[in-house]
Amino acid sequence: MNQTTVPYNEIEPQLQTGDILLAHGVAKGSLRIEELEHCPWSHVAMVVRAPNDEVLLWESTSLDNLEDSWLHVKKSGPQIVKLRDRLSTDVSNHYDTMFAIRHLHADRTPEMYEQLDHFIEQVHDAVFPDKKQMYWEIIEGKFGITSSFRDFFCSKLVAETYIQLKLLSSAKAPNSYEPKDFTSKRHLSLLGNARLSDEIYIDAASILT
Repeated sequence: MNQTTVPYNEIEPQLQTGDILLAHGVAKGSLRIEELEHCPWSHVAMVVRAPNDEVLLWESTSLDNLEDSWLHVKKSGPQIVKLRDRLSTDVSNHYDTMFAIRHLHADRTPEMYEQLDHFIEQVHDAVFPDKKQMYWEIIEGKFGITSSFRDFFCSKLVAETYIQLKLLSSAKAPNSYEPKDFTSKRHLSLLGNARLSDEIYIDAASILT
C-alpha cells in the first residue's frame, strides 16, 4: 500500500470530530511503548472540530505544556488543545517526529456532539497514570477488567470516547486498547456504518511553516 503524505495546511480543512491522530514518539518512554507493541505509534488522540471551526485535539498525555482550550489551564491527563499547537510543539521539542490521520466516516448527529461535550466535562479533571499503573490497567483490560475514570492514558481515553459516542462496543474494556489498535493494521470493529480511512501521513516539516 502506498503511503500518502500531505502538508498539514492541506489536511486541516478536511479534519472532522472523531478523526484519529497517531503519533510516533522518540522519547525513551515512547520508544518503549512502540517496542512492546511492535508498532511505530506510541500515541493516539481524537480530533475535535469546534463550533467556531477551530481544530482541536482531545488527548491524554503526561505533557502539560499547552493551555487547555476549555479549562484555560495547563494540565496533564485528559486535555483539549489546539491541534496545530500540539503538532508544532512536539516537532519543535523533538517529542514526536511522525504523524498520521485516519478520517472517521460516520453520521455525526447532534446527539453525538452533545454526548462528547458531556463526556469531556465528566473526565476532564482526571489524571495521567504513572507507567506502572498504565501497564497494570492494560493487563487488567486484557482480562476484561474495566478501570475507573480517575485516570486515562491515551488509548484508553480514545476508546472510551468512541464507546460514549456509540462508535465502539462497550464489550471490550477501554483500558485494554493500545495505540496500535487504532491503526489500519488492526481491525477495529466500529458500530453501524462507521469506518476509519487508511492512514494519511502529515509532512512533519510542513507543520512549522
